[in-house]
Amino acid sequence: MRQAMAWSRSLAFGTLALALAAIAAACSDDPPAAAGPTTKDAGGDGDVALCVDGKPTAAYPPGPHEVSVLGTVPAGLSFESADGPVTIESFFEPCAERSRLLIVRSSAAWCGPCLWQAANTKRFLEEPRFAGRLLLLDLLIADEDNVSAHLPALARWRAKVDAPSSKLALDPDHRFAPALLSREPLPDYVFIDTRTMKILSTLSDPDPLSLATRIEVELADLDGVPRPELVSPPVIDGHFTENQMDLIRGMRLDALELPPDPTNEYADLPAARAFGKVLFSDVGLSPSGTVSCATCHDPARELGDGVPQAVGVETGDRNSPAIALSAHSRWQFWDGRADTLWMQALGPFEDAKEFGGSRLFVVHQIAERYRTEYEAVFGAKYPLPDLESIPASGKPGDAAYDTLSAADKEKVTRVFVNVGKAIAAFERGMRVKPNALDRYASGDLGALTAVQKRSLQLFLRSGCAQCHWGPRLTNDAFHVIRFPTGRQDKQPDRGREDGLLKLAAAEFLASSKWSDAPSAAKPFLVDEPLMLGAFKTPTLRGIAGSAPYSHGGMLKTLLEVSEHYGKRGLEHADPSAIGTTEQWVPSFDTTVQHELPAFLEVLTGEVELP
Repeated sequence: MRQAMAWSRSLAFGTLALALAAIAAACSDDPPAAAGPTTKDAGGDGDVALCVDGKPTAAYPPGPHEVSVLGTVPAGLSFESADGPVTIESFFEPCAERSRLLIVRSSAAWCGPCLWQAANTKRFLEEPRFAGRLLLLDLLIADEDNVSAHLPALARWRAKVDAPSSKLALDPDHRFAPALLSREPLPDYVFIDTRTMKILSTLSDPDPLSLATRIEVELADLDGVPRPELVSPPVIDGHFTENQMDLIRGMRLDALELPPDPTNEYADLPAARAFGKVLFSDVGLSPSGTVSCATCHDPARELGDGVPQAVGVETGDRNSPAIALSAHSRWQFWDGRADTLWMQALGPFEDAKEFGGSRLFVVHQIAERYRTEYEAVFGAKYPLPDLESIPASGKPGDAAYDTLSAADKEKVTRVFVNVGKAIAAFERGMRVKPNALDRYASGDLGALTAVQKRSLQLFLRSGCAQCHWGPRLTNDAFHVIRFPTGRQDKQPDRGREDGLLKLAAAEFLASSKWSDAPSAAKPFLVDEPLMLGAFKTPTLRGIAGSAPYSHGGMLKTLLEVSEHYGKRGLEHADPSAIGTTEQWVPSFDTTVQHELPAFLEVLTGEVELP
């Protein structure tokens, strides 16, 4: 197992260090050193006592300093926290009677296993047998959207950690990553001797028993006593550790709760939902009379279209995303350029490649063909305006629209916005039927075959569950994994970076006057360099029947998807993608690549419409 291999390598380093130290002591003619810990001097020629007569000999161990196993943590490391800077020197205690173990845990708020580990911190930190021997420095790398960690995100993360005694701080640069023996999934643990500030070993996303055993081993080595006997962690159904099974149980569809949308006061109104259902499939809302929402999101195709790039009045640049559970998503579109479902519903109407239409055209269609339905839902508050003098088509940037009075623009745009809110109300009622994963996660151990269980085990071990977790199997965050572009001009797609610029300039933001609760808008940062080439993690619900895949629609099979991830995306020299693959994306070999589709094929998503 990848985790077991990493553990054995770390223990091997520790064993080698102890053995070399013992040999050196046996062969030396020098008298014993003064009581207290020692370290090599800067030249590496001898030992330097760090504590003499109960007093530190230095504010911090001398160099060389290096973030590596058996290296001394560099001095000067400082991490921002809600209570002020947390310095690495503050953990140095050379004159302590016994070494304590500083555990540095690096997590991301978008990471499923990180959330599990955070919620189970007390299990090791407050374990009676470790009383007084452990310190925890909890470092947050990124927020829920994969934006570099910041103080508001740290406050939200604090609520996820069940042990308030831990120190929480920001580390957007993931400064302990060089200590990892290989590229492993988050969260990662780094174990440090507080009397010498040497890094002893590392561990990635451990199960509870393996973490506790590692702590026992490190404390035994520090105390010079025999190590405990290593015991394999118990597994459930012959495949899954406790933390893995908890993640599987969390994937159950019946755990999914529809979040409220205060920005749309009609979101859960049955009449609005019924009206939106009609509008969703109406090709008459496009000037060509050929395009509707259902063109790209066909209920017979699990709300997809089966083509690489969406085809409206022209061929677009991206694959049609799955929308059956889009009401649960924090952001809409592959690049997140809409912050509500109703805002997303408005975009295609005025997009030149999708509907090729305009708000004036849509409003005229509503007045001519849906007056009764519209007024039944919206008329009391937003009656249809007199359209006799309003041009038949036009949108911002068109003279026909721009020359309208401010009052006419306001009235027309309000009707247009309400069309989006009705469609969003319909989409909020979309569901998918449970599949074999749901039955297995609910306790039916025969719901998956042995091959599928093995594949799910690899899915968890390989790091896929970092981003694909929960009932929808997505974290709704944005990641760079260098998928090939689907743009018709063959240029690389800049993804979230451009999406943020569009979001900031958008007319229909949740914070705008068109929202029914502007104060409920989600904050976002426009200047975020990590978002170049980043795309929203897609839900895996329905992936078994929604080929082709990726934002560009260029991967035809689930095997191609697995191979792409196993290779950590396209090479950075490949011009069809942009951005730098994230460091926490692990690679996995061809054997794993070929086994993963067995689980992905379980993830059907038959649609149920309201």
